[in-house]
Order: sequence, then structure tokens, then C-alpha cells
Amino acid sequence: MQVKIFESTDMASGLKLVKEALGPDALILSTRTIHNGKLGILGKPTLEITAAVDTPWPAARPRYQTLALTAPHPRKRHFSQWADSEDRPKAQSRGEKGLTYDSLFRLQQEPEEAPPKQPPKAGSAREGHPEMLGELDELKEMVKKLGQEMSRLSTAQQHESPADQPLSAASGEQKQVKVQTPESQQDQKDNKGQLLAMLMEQGVSETTAEEISASMEHRLLPSDEPGDNPMALKVLLQDTIRDLLQVAPPDFSETKTQHRIALVGPTGVGKTTTLAKIAAFYLTNFSSSIALITIDTYRIAAVEQLKVYGTIMNLPVEVVISPEQLEQALLRHGDKELILIDTAGRSPRDTLCIEELAGFLRADLAIDKHLVLSATTRRSELFEAIQRFGLLGIDSTIITKTDECATLGVMLDIQMADRDQTIPFSYITNGQRVPEDLLIATRKIVTELIMPPLQGTTHEHQ
Repeated sequence: MQVKIFESTDMASGLKLVKEALGPDALILSTRTIHNGKLGILGKPTLEITAAVDTPWPAARPRYQTLALTAPHPRKRHFSQWADSEDRPKAQSRGEKGLTYDSLFRLQQEPEEAPPKQPPKAGSAREGHPEMLGELDELKEMVKKLGQEMSRLSTAQQHESPADQPLSAASGEQKQVKVQTPESQQDQKDNKGQLLAMLMEQGVSETTAEEISASMEHRLLPSDEPGDNPMALKVLLQDTIRDLLQVAPPDFSETKTQHRIALVGPTGVGKTTTLAKIAAFYLTNFSSSIALITIDTYRIAAVEQLKVYGTIMNLPVEVVISPEQLEQALLRHGDKELILIDTAGRSPRDTLCIEELAGFLRADLAIDKHLVLSATTRRSELFEAIQRFGLLGIDSTIITKTDECATLGVMLDIQMADRDQTIPFSYITNGQRVPEDLLIATRKIVTELIMPPLQGTTHEHQ
């Protein structure tokens, strides 16, 4: 007996290989599905067929031998006609030359038209060719089994296993469940690595980047987007950052109460210029009912700078040197819609000066305190300023000089530093022009500053 193993993608092509190699007498011994990928489970499944034949199949098939039959066209006669016909040839053994089972089988396959049937005689076929008909019965049984096997494999390929499609108890419908494979786990790690790289490339600290990546982990499990698509990951990252940000610009449309805003912060961050930008913005979009007050008597020419802005915009400017004078100035301008208060720059480490400033900005005066921070300041100094000036009761944060920074990931660090007491952004400044370089903080603008869709920022955000 000759035994051979064949590999194919499906049963149909596998049976074709068996027939070509071993002939129609081949017997299928076994079939199984094998995997050739990594770890034996990731590759494309292959069907392995083990087949055998009684005698070796010849390399070259002999030409059909002419049958000496009495009919006019003997080779055009089908086996089914010979079996019950009186003029069929006499059976010969398999070892003799002439008529064999193989030749009869192949002659049966020829698509020729058969002459009209002759009336069969009962019992003649089995009495004349008992051995041949026995082999034919075996062949029919083998074909029947092969058909059943092909049907079973076809059904298995069309339906997933119950483990992959559990039934829903409520509706009885099948719901597809995604199975996390080692390959998908590797894609998830690659995605997280890309997220970390994108965040840190924009100046976000490693601690903040790790926290954001962890919060996005559930959105990275096998996703519909390919793992090698940086643009899709960037859009997902922008959406996540937008959801984390908090903004609270002043609502100047509310005119029932007077708006009082004081700008505080370290030295050199641009408080006076930012105050002038806010005044010009209000003057352009709302009204001229504005008063400017400064308590910055420490810096040389600080009062003169604010008075120049007041003269240009035709706004009154008050100079106070004590908390009592500030209270009186507020009373004098009680008819104004907006009062802007400029303060002297204080060192975050100068606790006495900050406490002195707290005496001016008492809680009972209802003054909104905006902490002004420069984006060019080192990360550690920014957090120190936030902590120290927090004694004043900061309401919001203004980030200045964003046009002088290549990356602005530190803004995300500021928002993520303390999730329980996050200070929202109110304004962003990106230049020296008054009032053009003032941006009202929105989640969209801040997100694009932190994670820009294209490189470069500045005045296009208006």
C-alpha cells in the first residue's frame, strides 16, 4: 500500500491533489487542520489529508485500449449500459490486458452521447462481473464518505465556535466577542508607546504622559484603527486631552454685577500688557465702561506704562498704595462695568510679599484673581508659583508668551498636577500686540496648542 500526505487550503483542492497523485482508487485515511504560524496558533489554517492506494500509481498513464465489442461504437458505450446489456464484453481479471476497472471508470467519464438503451435483463450484471461490481460499491461508499466530510468542513468554516459567539440571555441572538491574541496585545503596547512618544515630543512630562496613556488603555484594546496609523492615534489623543482640560474665561455678557479682575503672578510674566489686552478686548466688543487700577509701585515706570495704555484707550487710571485706598477706588468706580487691577510682580518664595498682596485682595471685595504664568518658565518654577500664589485663592490661570515656545505640553502638566483642585485657563497670549495677541481659552484652542494638528502656532488661532 502506498501512503502519502497532502496539504491544501480546503477539502476540494485537497481531493484534487489526491486524485492527481494516487488516482481514483485512493482511500482517505484521515484529515486534520494544522496551524503553521507563530506559536502554532497565529498562522493561516492548513488542511492535511492522509491518503493511500493499494498499488503505486504509474507516472505515465497508458493510452486507452480499444475494446473489441460488437457494437458500432464500443468506446462510446457507457458502463451503465454495458452492465445490463447482452452485448457487453466478457470480464477480464485485473492482471490481464484488455478491459480493466480503471479503463471502465475512465470510459464512463467521457462526455459522449450514448446510443439508446437496450432492455436490461435482471441479474445479468452481478452474474457476469461480481468482482468489478464489488469494487464499484466500495468506490461509491468512499465518495459518499468524502461528500459527508466536505460538508462537515464547509459548515465548520461558516460558523464560529460557541466560545467566540456566546448567546445573549436577553435576546437569544449571537454576539461576536473579540478575543485578545498575543498579536493584539503587542499592537496595544505599540500604540501606548506611540502615545507616550507623541506626548513627550510636545513637552509633556513623562509622569503626565504615563497617566494619560493609562487612562486611554481601554480605548486601545483591539481597535478598528490599524496600530501603524499615527494620525488616528493623534486624533484619539487630542480628544482625550480636550476632555481633560478645564477652561473658564470671564463671562462679560453678564452685566448685572460689576466684574473685578486682578492679575497676579511672578515678575516679568507680562501682567501689565495682558491687562491692557483685556481692556482693549472689552472696549472693542462690549463698552468703554472700564476703570484701570494699579498697586504696582515697586517696578520703575510701571505706573507710567499703565497710564499710557489708559490714555490711548481713554480710560481712567487709579494708583493705590494701601488696601484702604483700593477699597475707596472701587467705590469711586462703582458705576463701571469692568475694573481691572494690576499688581506688582512677587517672587513665589517671598511669603511676606504674597501675604501683603492678600491684604489688598480680600475675599469680601469679590475680586477674581487670575494667576499669570509665562510658558517659557521652567516646569519646577511654574509649579512652585502655583503652590505659593494659591494662598490668594486663585480663580483661573492666564498663560503668556506661548509664541516663544516650541512646545506647550507644560500646559497639560499644569492641568494634571492636581485633579482635585484644577485651576482652569481663562486667557492665552501669543505675542506683544494689543489686543490682537489675546486668545480666549477654549478647550479646542488649548488642545491644539498642546497637541497641534500641524506644526506651528501663533496668530492663526483667532
